[in-house]
Amino acid sequence: MFNFFRKKTTKFPLETQDGNLYIKADKLFYYDRDSKESVDLSILQYAYVEILDSRAFLFLFDHKQHYISCQQKGFSNVYGQLAARFGFDDALFFKTLAKKKEQKHRIFILNKTKNYQILDQQHNDFSQGFEVLCTPSIFVSWDANYAQVKDLGIGHSYSSELGIDYYKIDYPVRIGSLIIDQMEFCDDNDRKQIAVQSYFATINNNSQNDGSYNDLRKLWTNQIPTTLEPGGYEREDQKYLTFDLKGVCLSICYTYDTEQYESGNTTLGIANYRDYSSIILKQRNDLKPEFTQILEFKSPLSFIPDYQNNSEVTAKPTLIQENFGDSQTLYFNKQTNRFGFTSDQYAIEYAIKEVEQIIIQNVLPAKGGGYAQLSVKTKKNNYPVGIFYADQNQLDPYRDSIEKMLGIKVVMPQPYYNC
Repeated sequence: MFNFFRKKTTKFPLETQDGNLYIKADKLFYYDRDSKESVDLSILQYAYVEILDSRAFLFLFDHKQHYISCQQKGFSNVYGQLAARFGFDDALFFKTLAKKKEQKHRIFILNKTKNYQILDQQHNDFSQGFEVLCTPSIFVSWDANYAQVKDLGIGHSYSSELGIDYYKIDYPVRIGSLIIDQMEFCDDNDRKQIAVQSYFATINNNSQNDGSYNDLRKLWTNQIPTTLEPGGYEREDQKYLTFDLKGVCLSICYTYDTEQYESGNTTLGIANYRDYSSIILKQRNDLKPEFTQILEFKSPLSFIPDYQNNSEVTAKPTLIQENFGDSQTLYFNKQTNRFGFTSDQYAIEYAIKEVEQIIIQNVLPAKGGGYAQLSVKTKKNNYPVGIFYADQNQLDPYRDSIEKMLGIKVVMPQPYYNC
C-alpha cells in the first residue's frame, strides 16, 4: 500500500554540545571550540548542510566560512529563525540530516540581479585601460598609480573586518565591450607611486550560476585570442581562463561545489605585470668608500623583496655595482647608520635603529626540500621580511660577521621540517 500521507521528516540531532547559539539583530553567535564567533546575517551569501564524519553541520558564508555543528545547544531554534528569514530549503536540509554518508547540499543562495552588460559595439581599447562611466566619463590607464586613481574622485575607500584597505569605484566601468557595475582594488600596497597592481570585481547573472562565466568567456575569446593551455583550465570543480592585455592579465574564474562551495559568482581579476622598475632604478651615489663596510656573500642567493609592493626596495648603490658586480652583499653606511642587502639590480635598506633582529632560519627536508632564509624583523612590523633564500645551512657562516658589522643580534631558531 502506498503511503501518500507520510509526514515529512523534521528531526534535528540531539543538542548534546555546549554552544548557546542565538541570534541578536543581524548577528548569529555560536561557539567554535572555546571561541565565540559570529555570522553577519546582513551579508549572508549562501548556506549549505553538510555531513562530515557522520556529524551534521550548517555551513554559512558571509565573506568568511562558518561551520556550525547541528548538535550545539540552541541549534533548532536558530535554524527555524534562519529558515524563516532566508527561505532555506527545509526538505533538502532534513533529508540530508537523515544521511550518514559524507555529502553537502546548498540550501540557500542570495539572489542578486545581473550586474554586467555586453555591448553590441566592439571596443578594442582593453589593453590601454578602462572607462569610468561617470559624467563626463573618464578613461583610466592601466598604468595609473594608486594616488592618481584616487585623485580622480570616482570612488571611496573602506576597510574590511580584517583591517585591509580597499578602494571601490562608485560608477559602472567599461572594459572593452563589457560594462560592470563596480570594480575595486586592494589599497594596501606600500609603494603608491606604482600602477595599481590588481583590480577585481564580482560578476553575477540573474540565475546565480555559471552563465556569467560563459558570457565573458564567449566575449573575450572572440576579441582576445587565448587557449586553455597555458591560458587556463576548465574542470568539473572550477573553470579559469586568462587573457593577455599586453602585460596586464585579465582572468575569469567560476567555482562549482564539487570540491568547494558555489557562490554563483564569476570572479573577474586584472593583474598588472608591466615593468615599472624605472621609477627606482636610478644611479645611487650616496655610498662613499670611506664610510662604507661591505660583506660579500660568496655563493649565489635568491633575493626575495619585490619593488612593486615593498617601498623599502631601492636601486643598488653604484659603489656596490662597481666593486662587486652582480654579487649579493650586505653594506653598512656608517655616515647615515643605515644598512642594506643587494641583489643584481636592487637593494633593500633599513635604519639600524628601526631593526629588532635579523633571523637565519634553516628548514630541513621532508615533504618539501630543505632551504635557509634570512629575514629582517623591524620594530614596527609584526612579521619578519624575507631577504634571501639559500640552500640549507648556506647562510650560517655569515652570522658572526653580520652581528659584528651591524651590532644587531642575529637569531638562529631551531630548524624545523618542511612538511
